Amino acid sequence: MPNSFKNFDQTSLYRTIDQLNFSVQNDSIYDIDEDDDIEWLNRPDEWNDDVRMKALFAPFRNRDINPLHYDNKIKFWKQAIISICTEKQILQFDQKKLEDLFVRKGKRPKCLELIINELLKESSICTREECLKPKTSMLANMFNKLIWSPLSWSTSYFFRASSSNGDFTSTLYTTSFTPKSPKQNANNSFSCQSPIKESDFKSYVFPYLIEAKSQEILRKLQTSVIYKNVDCVIEYDRLTEYLSEIVDEHDLDFILKYLEVNEKILIVSSKELDRKLVKFCFNSNDKVIPLNEVEVSYLKLKDAFNKIELECSKLSAQADCLNKDIKNQLMSGNKNTALKILKKRKQLEKSLDSKENIMQNIETMMMSIQQADTNKTTMDVLIRGASALKEANKGISIEQIDDTMCEIQDIYEQNNEIEETLTRSPVNGKSVFDDKELNDELNQLLSQENNKANSTFNMDDLLNNLPSIPNDTPKKTDFKTSSSLIF
Repeated sequence: MPNSFKNFDQTSLYRTIDQLNFSVQNDSIYDIDEDDDIEWLNRPDEWNDDVRMKALFAPFRNRDINPLHYDNKIKFWKQAIISICTEKQILQFDQKKLEDLFVRKGKRPKCLELIINELLKESSICTREECLKPKTSMLANMFNKLIWSPLSWSTSYFFRASSSNGDFTSTLYTTSFTPKSPKQNANNSFSCQSPIKESDFKSYVFPYLIEAKSQEILRKLQTSVIYKNVDCVIEYDRLTEYLSEIVDEHDLDFILKYLEVNEKILIVSSKELDRKLVKFCFNSNDKVIPLNEVEVSYLKLKDAFNKIELECSKLSAQADCLNKDIKNQLMSGNKNTALKILKKRKQLEKSLDSKENIMQNIETMMMSIQQADTNKTTMDVLIRGASALKEANKGISIEQIDDTMCEIQDIYEQNNEIEETLTRSPVNGKSVFDDKELNDELNQLLSQENNKANSTFNMDDLLNNLPSIPNDTPKKTDFKTSSSLIF
């Protein structure tokens, strides 16, 4: 195999002791002639650098040899894991799955175990078991860390010491390490494969991704609710089908457990209804309440409606077949047989009408249950509106309103008197001009206007005074040009 470190002799900022040591142990971590297996849109720039990636894929060495490279390597893999899990919406993973995600040219990284431990220390990830623990308040967390945990540790330590046959020192120096013999395969021969570690299959999750996906699922369920008194319950099988577009079945099971632990949904196996049901809260800030009698009754009515509807469809199909049989018998001349089939069809039609009436009654009952929620909501709104109006009118009495209106009327009357007083003449209440002279001048102006109106041009009179049209044809006269007109 040709050495894939073609530019190994070039000076590089990323060349470290890890590169030198690993190049001696192994000819190559990956074959650079193979295609890149990973599909990653936001891959870092270092991904295309063979020398850099060879060092990043190598196992971790002692940090004292090169602290800067050690810290940069941890930072690179932390960002890479968070980036690819966020991009691909990987909610659960283990070490092996991460190694498969980061396959580069046929090779897998050998350093992810330490990265996972670092992410666990800073609480960026947690185990599935930790994620499914119910959330507690800050006071409860302080109690667990400061009181309960030390107390439980001391108690267990005391009992271990007392159960060691009086040899107290043996408890102090016990160790959890136990040498294991090599396991044999099916052919009773020792396997040469590397041992499988527990961390390879221990599942981890990103809490923020789980929380975001759970809220997305909860919102999708809540938007489907029309009547909150009956629509907050859904069958488990229908739920998985409804959410199949946004999450796969394996992740859905975990997210439903997460929501159930946080009291956002309730998963019940109803013996009465003979199926698995999921009830969710109507508001994200509320906790889910147990299944009530109204919801159970509504589901029973719905089951009965669906059952009768199926029976009606079967009866209708049978009636259609009987109609064909009747026609065939009549064409064959078997009138008696056709009559018997006709009676049977009449019985089916009677049964079909009865079932349709039952379906109508059930549907009316279901609509009444749905409407009850609307009525309750309307009643609550009216009660709150009445309380708000009562609070708004608090401190106002009818006597105060009457006194205020009377006071406003007095103010208006006083204002009118002020306006009348201001319009009077300041000279002893009389006008400066003589009223007789003003009337005479006004009459004179009116007479002038009347004269102008009488002298107005009248078109009708003008047309009537025009001369009549002559009846004779005008004669042609000779016209002689005057010499004075010739230039």
